[in-house]
Amino acid sequence: MAFKSVSDLSSDITISLGGTNRKTGKKNPTSIEGYYLGKRIVADTKKKTGESFLYFFQTPKGNIGVWGKTDLDRKLSSVAVGTMVRASFDKMVPTPNGEMYKFLVEIDEDNTIEVTGSAQAAPPAYSDADEDQANDGYGGTAVGVDEEEEDEDAMQAMALAKAEKVAKVQALLGKNKTTKN
Repeated sequence: MAFKSVSDLSSDITISLGGTNRKTGKKNPTSIEGYYLGKRIVADTKKKTGESFLYFFQTPKGNIGVWGKTDLDRKLSSVAVGTMVRASFDKMVPTPNGEMYKFLVEIDEDNTIEVTGSAQAAPPAYSDADEDQANDGYGGTAVGVDEEEEDEDAMQAMALAKAEKVAKVQALLGKNKTTKN
């Protein structure tokens, strides 16, 4: 048996494609090209669905996270993990609910990499800042361990991992800044 590294779906930077950055007022990048590594589900109380997607790409500049938008979500849902993808902001389209971002998503099926442990089939989100990762399970059974104890240990490990991820995400997003009273 040989061990392989598992993708943790982290990113060096996180961006939105198209439009303008609300904080800086600068234009956002309009395209990204890289190997699609998977997605994470992030709870979002502002959307009707209650969740947003963060897509990860391996690029020459490092791993980049891209916030999903409705059209991008639909198009990336059919892309296989490990495929070379170019996603580009195309235009804004009027809808009954306001303007919608439209994207052009192109894939190169002949240019792929192997991605292990991706979050393509991630379970539902657990909390506001939690970014879930696929849990493929351990397979097999432990010798001399009660199933309830094993489940409890797994739940504690998941809770600890979740807390670490939430802290990391909040630090990256600047949510851990203390306010002066």
